[in-house]
Amino acid sequence: MAFKGFIIRIKKAKKPSVGKLFKVVFILCTLFFACAIGIWLGAYLSIRQNLPSISMLEEFEPNIITYIYSDEGEVIGEYAIEKRIEIPYEDIPEVIKNAIIATEDPRFYKHRGFDLRGALRALREDIKTKLGRKSRKLHGGSTISQQLARDLFLHRRQTVRRKFKEVLLARQVEKKYSKHEILTMYCNQFNLGHGAYGVEAASQLYFGKNVSGLAVEEAAMIVGILRGPSLYSPYRNREITHRRRNHVIRRLVEEGYLTEEEGEEAKAKPLDVMPLRRGNIGFAAYFKEEVRKYLEKNYGADALYRKGLKVHTTLNQTYQRFAEEALLNWLPVLDKRQGWRDDKRNLLEEGVEGLEDLENISMEGWPPDSWLKPSLGKGDVVEAVVLSVTRTEASVKIKNYLGKINNKDIGWTETKNLSALIKEGDLILVKIKEIDEENKELLVSLDQEPLIEGGFIAIEPHTGQIKAMVGGKSFKKSKWNNATQALRQSGSSIKPIFYTAALESGFTAAHIIIDEPTEFIDKWRGEPWSPGNYDQKYKGAITVRRGLEESRNIVTAKLLEFISPQKGVDYCRKFGLTSTIYPYLSLALGTFEVRLIELVSAFTVFPNKGIRIRPYFLTRIEDKDGNILEESKIETEEVISPQIAYIMTNLLEGIIYNKGTGRAASYLQWPLGGKTGTTDGYTDAWFVGFSPSLCAGVWVGHGKGQIPIGERQSGAVAALPVWRDFFDKVIKEKVRVAEENGEKFVIDEEFEVPPNLSFVQIDSKTGLLASPVCLFTLREVFLPGTEPDRFCTHEDHMMILDYYSIRK
Repeated sequence: MAFKGFIIRIKKAKKPSVGKLFKVVFILCTLFFACAIGIWLGAYLSIRQNLPSISMLEEFEPNIITYIYSDEGEVIGEYAIEKRIEIPYEDIPEVIKNAIIATEDPRFYKHRGFDLRGALRALREDIKTKLGRKSRKLHGGSTISQQLARDLFLHRRQTVRRKFKEVLLARQVEKKYSKHEILTMYCNQFNLGHGAYGVEAASQLYFGKNVSGLAVEEAAMIVGILRGPSLYSPYRNREITHRRRNHVIRRLVEEGYLTEEEGEEAKAKPLDVMPLRRGNIGFAAYFKEEVRKYLEKNYGADALYRKGLKVHTTLNQTYQRFAEEALLNWLPVLDKRQGWRDDKRNLLEEGVEGLEDLENISMEGWPPDSWLKPSLGKGDVVEAVVLSVTRTEASVKIKNYLGKINNKDIGWTETKNLSALIKEGDLILVKIKEIDEENKELLVSLDQEPLIEGGFIAIEPHTGQIKAMVGGKSFKKSKWNNATQALRQSGSSIKPIFYTAALESGFTAAHIIIDEPTEFIDKWRGEPWSPGNYDQKYKGAITVRRGLEESRNIVTAKLLEFISPQKGVDYCRKFGLTSTIYPYLSLALGTFEVRLIELVSAFTVFPNKGIRIRPYFLTRIEDKDGNILEESKIETEEVISPQIAYIMTNLLEGIIYNKGTGRAASYLQWPLGGKTGTTDGYTDAWFVGFSPSLCAGVWVGHGKGQIPIGERQSGAVAALPVWRDFFDKVIKEKVRVAEENGEKFVIDEEFEVPPNLSFVQIDSKTGLLASPVCLFTLREVFLPGTEPDRFCTHEDHMMILDYYSIRK
């Protein structure tokens, strides 16, 4: 009321004095500034009250890449939410530091977190923007410290309130940290596009080298991306990124970090970047998935994707490459034996109106995956769209290339008429034979995706380390791992386990078994059982060795009947098989299901002197600082004696080198042994074998159901070629390494013979001691005291059906 009265008196005054007017103005100004200060102070206290504490920086750990390493320490995989590689200040090159300062904060070393000049410049630009009604987005003007504070603590949306918080936090950051520390955090923190965080990760992504090796124009491009990684992408917006790079170079010149000449030279350089790597998803994909699942289960997703674990594995990259090549090159061959399938997509039938602009078709799943590769190579199998077709020739489109197919190499389709196989608009697979880059033309051959599946695994017998793993033909299409998850009937590949039991039950390799049609009474099922041999033939009196080498079912069944099916089950357990197994006589033919990894592990017992080492794929796990979190624990078990293991190894060598079912690998001329496996109806094909230093197994079949691979596609025909190709490459690699080292190559491994064994020359047909009249002699191995006790005669030869009808 007093104030109101004062105003009334002023109004009533006819001639107020100058002094009184000044007094009124002073009071009003004082009240105004008091209110303004109060409002500002209230706002300040409100903002400060909700301000994040920069003490969080002491505990802040940026997301770091988890690396997966091979057995030789090479990176084979990465897992991360943000692909960040932290580096210290000393490793950040001057050109990166200078470019950041010149472009983002020229007065970085002169202010204490807030640059008034920069703020005024940004305000001026904001006013121009508002007046021009061009955009509602405010301009930055933020210092390096402000940008860092915003990225670490604040929301991205730009508001006045956030700007105040930004300034306050930047001031606190500057008080607590040195300029070098702030710049280091800045260089390691920000998103630089395509999953790369920090300058080191960006340098490796875009230029394939460490940040320390960047040229001026390369550093400028990376720094230019800081302003907007989604906009300034050399892959998406090449021209815009090029202009942004040159702007950074110009700023380096303006701030005196480069001369005019150096700047012009850098700007004249082309914008050359590495092809965009979408991650080597395919290579060792199934192996890496086993690693990923283990890490997530035992350490959690947060540790896997954010904490920068260093995971050292057993995988050998060379062996893995050989395994993938062997299996993935073979599956299409098997598939083509079944002819052409009319199951291809047709774009015209799916509603595509024309085939002129295929790269810009808007439809789900387009373009095909193979078109996303940065370049095409000879031998690549890629999708192609049929543009036109005649009986003898077809024109196809692949990305921006025009391809030609002729009918010269399509015999596998059982026709020479291309128009009977494909039509305009079909999306087919082709294999690239020749490339004309200048004219963008290709010569290709007709192909198709195989339906057949497969699995491969290689284990080091003496360590248990898994050296290679292929779980299927395409990890992208199916993560189901045929090497570790699939349960499939083992067929004859299981027989060595039963032969081992027979040897430990008193049989020798020279014992005679009658191979003849036999009806067994399965005591466990109470039913008669009459198995047949694979070839539906019977050889009469044959040795145990020959029974295994030729995979005679009757011989195995008789051995299993003698030792008992229950003992067969017990030996399967001893060898590490964990699947459900019943003590039936049909066990002799591998009618139960096994996993490939377990069967291969079982076979490692033979070259490893009777010892089985549980397979493993991790050797060491470290945290980001190198502290060991976990080391592999070797679990060993003595399964059989070294002597029995060697005898079995010797028998399995015979399958390859004594004209057994694995004779197709005999040309390798290396210490090798193994066993084929085939199931009824040719639904599963196996080969498991080993050298003294490596054991590997192959399974081939259809992923679902009991679908035949093809007529007479046995283990020797459908699986052995993969194993043989793999070991062929392994042996050639040993030769290559020896030659590179200037050494003469010699076979540097053999199956070690343990003590307390007896080697005797016998007749391989009769199993008796060899005499001058014997035509087929063999140096056989026995446990002492189990050797044959008499020499072979003509009468003994006459007891063998084919003794004089076949040659050695």
